[in-house]
Formats: sequence, structure tokens, C-alpha cells
Amino acid sequence: MKLDLHVHSRYSKDSLISLKSLKKKSLRTGICPIITDHNTIKGNIAYNCPILAEEISTLDGHVIGYFLTEHIRPKLTAIETIELIHEQGGLACIPHIFDNVRKNSLNDKEIAKKSDIIEIFNARVQRHSHNNLALDFAISNRKLKSVGSDAHWLPEFGKNYIEIEDFNSVKEFKKNLKKANFFTQRNSILYLIGTKFYNDTIRRII
Repeated sequence: MKLDLHVHSRYSKDSLISLKSLKKKSLRTGICPIITDHNTIKGNIAYNCPILAEEISTLDGHVIGYFLTEHIRPKLTAIETIELIHEQGGLACIPHIFDNVRKNSLNDKEIAKKSDIIEIFNARVQRHSHNNLALDFAISNRKLKSVGSDAHWLPEFGKNYIEIEDFNSVKEFKKNLKKANFFTQRNSILYLIGTKFYNDTIRRII
């Protein structure tokens, strides 16, 4: 199966992707989105994703929780958030790590060592060196690896995904992720700029 492990829907305040349009593109591309909205699991549940997930804003940067059973409140420390994810039997992933262009990236290596997965390629990261640092960190610390589009606009979805064998449990997912195939393509910086403009200007007006 093909999964994009990092996708935002309209349930994220800075995303313009409707669930309906996402479903249509998913059917067309054969890629299943794992919706990781900011600080909410409502979009993920409404879409009926095979993995319950969300991207959580912590005091130290963003952390994604996979295989959650319930929402995790934001604005805790990253360590506290990772512990809560683990208490639910889930997996903690650090997205766009070391991307110092974005203020919400976690850059603390000691905290990252507590996670299960490192996102080694984020399609919105504009400097190859930052994704390379993520890959090096994952390898040196023997972490599971993932990639994601971090899509906030529909055209961003469908270019970055993993091809993984079917799984029925967290244990199977971890096992299959180790041998998954990754497909990556960097998205235009215009989408990142557009998201910032929408979030800072347009959303305040409407």
C-alpha cells in the first residue's frame, strides 16, 4: 500500500485541502493520506484514515503521534508529548527536524532520541542539507524512517509517499516500515509562502 504519512486537511487552520478533494485525488493516485492535522484528530477520524494521527505543537517544536487512541493537548514539552503518545501505544515521529527555516521545527537531538521515527524527507524543507541531517541522525541513532509531503495545498499531495506492506498492528507497521520504499519530490517554496500568507493575512480577514 502507498501512504503519505504527513498530510493536512481543512481541520488544520493553515490548510486549504478539503476531505472531499483529498479523497478524489487519493483514489486517482492510489496513495492513502494519513491526516496529521495540527492539534486535532477530527479530520483524521472524519476521513477514516487507517492510522489515527495528529501533529502536535509542543513547547519545543512539532511532534507527530501515530496510532493514537485519543487527542493529545498541545503546549506541553516535547518529552511529555512523546510520553503521552507512548502511553497510548503509539509511535512518536519528529517531522522536518533540523529545519531552522521554520520556527516550529524541533532541533534538540537529545529530545529526538526519545522518538520512534524521524521524518528524513519533508517535501516542504527547502534546503537539502536539512533533510540530509535528518537522515544522518536517523541512521546514527537507529530510528525508523519516514517521508511526507506535509501537504497544505492539494497539488502538494501525491508526490511523496512510502510503499509498505499491509499491516494490522503497530508492531507489523514498525517491521514493514524498515523495508518500505520511499518516493520523494520537493514541493515548490511557493506553497510554503502561500500557507504563511493565508495564515497571517487571509484567514484573519475571513
